[in-house]
Amino acid sequence: MKKENKMLTDTPKPNTFQHPKNKKKINIAMQGGGAHGAFTWGVLDKLFEDGRFEIEGVTGTSAGGMNAVATVQGLLDGGLEGARKMLTKYWTLTSEKGKTSIFKPGIVDRMMDKYTMQNSPGFIGFDFMSKLLSPYQWNPMGIDPLKEVINAMFDFKKIQANKQHKVFLASTHVFTGKIRIFKTEEIRTETLLATACLPTIHQAVLVDNEYYWDGGFIANPAIYPLIYSCESPDIMIIKLNPTHRNRLPITAAEISDRLNEITNNTSILREMRSINFISQLIDEGIADPKRIKRLHVHVIENDAAFQDLGWSSKLNTEWDFLTHLFEEGRKAAADWIKKNYDLVGTRSTVDMKDLFI
Repeated sequence: MKKENKMLTDTPKPNTFQHPKNKKKINIAMQGGGAHGAFTWGVLDKLFEDGRFEIEGVTGTSAGGMNAVATVQGLLDGGLEGARKMLTKYWTLTSEKGKTSIFKPGIVDRMMDKYTMQNSPGFIGFDFMSKLLSPYQWNPMGIDPLKEVINAMFDFKKIQANKQHKVFLASTHVFTGKIRIFKTEEIRTETLLATACLPTIHQAVLVDNEYYWDGGFIANPAIYPLIYSCESPDIMIIKLNPTHRNRLPITAAEISDRLNEITNNTSILREMRSINFISQLIDEGIADPKRIKRLHVHVIENDAAFQDLGWSSKLNTEWDFLTHLFEEGRKAAADWIKKNYDLVGTRSTVDMKDLFI
């Protein structure tokens, strides 16, 4: 059976060794993925515990957007340690709200030591129902527990007024299919709900008389706001959807899960390829580096941590699962920092050739 993860304290242990002279300014882009966003929580916790990173801008989609706004709220309230505390609070509240959810691993899943819900009566029933009824039919009041978490967490006036840390949330405009980026001054309950609005689970979110769905369909996350609106050339991407799978999907669930992953990775791969193309033009002397900013791209991911997880596990908010991913995120970040910290501000640490077959 799975090992029980120890409960986290409300306040992470403070880092006793700071490096004020060596701080490096970075921007962070965070993928969405429901409960899988707890991996990003772990990555951020380790980056902030390290104490040598200064955060200029953050961009995120869905769970990535929640992590992004929690980060900025925490930075404004108490610096890096405040950000760690706020992220812990967000995921703790999310797990608490999920205790009454029908989305829990089934008996067979638990016997097989899995965090997925392929054998969960609640998930199977909902999956079937969602193919017949829309959330407008089975949830006509539009009740969303996430709204309660958001309203309990954030001081939007403080976030909107801040000039220190820029925030960008991606959503999909329902009528046109175009991307909509909500900027710092637009961050509020509705825009957070919009970036995380899965249309099979939630009703479209109305923002400024326009309807929006989850941004993951076309921007997971959107990197370009960090390029155009931030000064730092270093962009840290925290990926949740596996780039590589080690076996062929053959069941209906596996095929659906892989299609979902590929779709959610498409936009970020496209942007990274564009960045690679511009970098090549600079290297070949075709583009003027004085006019075009050279970007340094960094990626923290761990495909192995998600190999046995399907889409259903993105709805699993049980505390042992969230803290499992949290620890995986901390490990991935610690390994990345050890190998690459000295290169931040100098060059990209991701192999762009890996983007092409």
